[in-house]
Amino acid sequence: MNYSTIDINRLSFAKAKKENISVMLDIIRRCVLEINVADYTQNQVKDLLNGFTADWLENIIDTRHYYEVWYDGTIVACGGVSRDYNQEKQSYFTAVFVNPDLCKKGIGRKLVEFLEKDEWCLDSNLIEIPSSKSSHEFYYKCGYRYRDYPPVFKDGTTIMYKQR
Repeated sequence: MNYSTIDINRLSFAKAKKENISVMLDIIRRCVLEINVADYTQNQVKDLLNGFTADWLENIIDTRHYYEVWYDGTIVACGGVSRDYNQEKQSYFTAVFVNPDLCKKGIGRKLVEFLEKDEWCLDSNLIEIPSSKSSHEFYYKCGYRYRDYPPVFKDGTTIMYKQR
C-alpha cells in the first residue's frame, strides 16, 4: 500500500476483534522496535515486547473498549479506553498505537478524537494517559497536560490528563 498520502476522512473505526490480534500486535511491536527504541534502553524495550502478548491484548479486548482503525481494508492503528470504577468519573487511554509507516499523517490525532467520544470518556470528568517518552509531546499537542512538570517518567511512562 502506498502511504505517501492518506485521506484521514476515509479512516473507519471498529470494535477490536480477537481474530485481528496478530495484526494489532504487529503494529504494537513495530512501534516499540522502530519508535520507542530511541527513548528506552535495550532492557526496557525487551520488557515492553515481553508484555505485549496475545493474552494481554485478548484481555484488553474483553475488558475495555478497544478499537481497530482501518484504512483501505487494512488495520493501521489501534487503541482503547479503560474505566476504573474506583475513580469516579475517570477514564484512561489504553495501548494506543499507529503503524510506524503512517506516523505524522493525522491518524493518531483522529484516533484520540474518536476515543474521546467513547461513552466512558463522555461520562468522565478526567481522561488520563500513561504516556511513553516517545508519545508525550503528541498528547500535549492534543490538549493533554502533564500531571508532573517537568514530566517524570516512572517505569517509562508519565501521566497526562485532560479535564472535561
